[in-house]
Amino acid sequence: MPKSSNKISDLARQLNLLPYFTRYKGRTVMEAARDLGQPSSQIMEDLNRLWMCGLPGLLPGDLVELDHSFKEVKIHNAQGMDKPLRLTPTEAGVLLLTLESLESLPGIAKQEAVVSAANKLRAIMGEYSSTVFDSTGEDLDAEVLEIIRDAMDLHQQVSFEYHSHRSDNTSLRQVSPAHIFTHEGETYIKAWEEAVNQWRTFRLDRIRSIVLLDSKAVHPARGVSVSTDDPFEFAKSSDIATLLLREDAMWLGNYMAMEVDETVEPIRDSDGFSWHTVHFPLLSRDWFVRFAIGHAEHLKVTSPEDLRKCIKQKAFSGLSAYDHHVE
Repeated sequence: MPKSSNKISDLARQLNLLPYFTRYKGRTVMEAARDLGQPSSQIMEDLNRLWMCGLPGLLPGDLVELDHSFKEVKIHNAQGMDKPLRLTPTEAGVLLLTLESLESLPGIAKQEAVVSAANKLRAIMGEYSSTVFDSTGEDLDAEVLEIIRDAMDLHQQVSFEYHSHRSDNTSLRQVSPAHIFTHEGETYIKAWEEAVNQWRTFRLDRIRSIVLLDSKAVHPARGVSVSTDDPFEFAKSSDIATLLLREDAMWLGNYMAMEVDETVEPIRDSDGFSWHTVHFPLLSRDWFVRFAIGHAEHLKVTSPEDLRKCIKQKAFSGLSAYDHHVE
């Protein structure tokens, strides 16, 4: 599985290396790792990628020029990318709202860092920070989050209506909340659902009609853990789908945990499109069947065989419905 499924943060991390080494000439990769809080191996991997990046044309003068080793990094031509990335007013507003939601979360690590970052943003944004806050209107998620915090503090259960994107159904759930975390701008809760005897993850904005119950929370002896690198445990999925993804749909890999198989040569079709082999963890087959049918023009599942047949049958059933006469 890929090390990270967050392509946007990966790109931002890589681009910030150019202004860093441009400003701090003579810094070693080990010193950069200390300053930036990243593994030295990750920085070397990012520098290797930057060395092959540049403007359209791919001529020598269009590429980033740098010499890099663990002892020293020299930037000869940053192609104009020699300044740190800056937030737009909208991006800063979204970041501030996220930080404000984290300021009061129970049990968050390095709470003082969150408060400090939020105060710095407020000072920089000035009056604009209050404008962004006022424009959001009624925050229903804040009410949900407050009840979940109360449930965690009081060790009680909650019930709510939840719309699952996996099954595309809305159902009543009764759970024992244990952990709150954010991922790519969204807030989630990890909770034990006794009805299915499993830990489940719920996205906050899909929760409605939440009620704090009198019943005590129920947690298994093994407890709960959430990895910051893999909060949805894609890496633990042993059920993997292999599919062909058309070149003009490779952007899907930026938003999903897809891994391109670089050992397999792309296949070119009669229309001139290249199809790349990719692998995708199957955490929910029902959801993936709907996803594959919805993107049938751009992807084709090759394995496992039973999944491929299921998609084919679902698509055939849907198309056959158009032949049925409806009064």
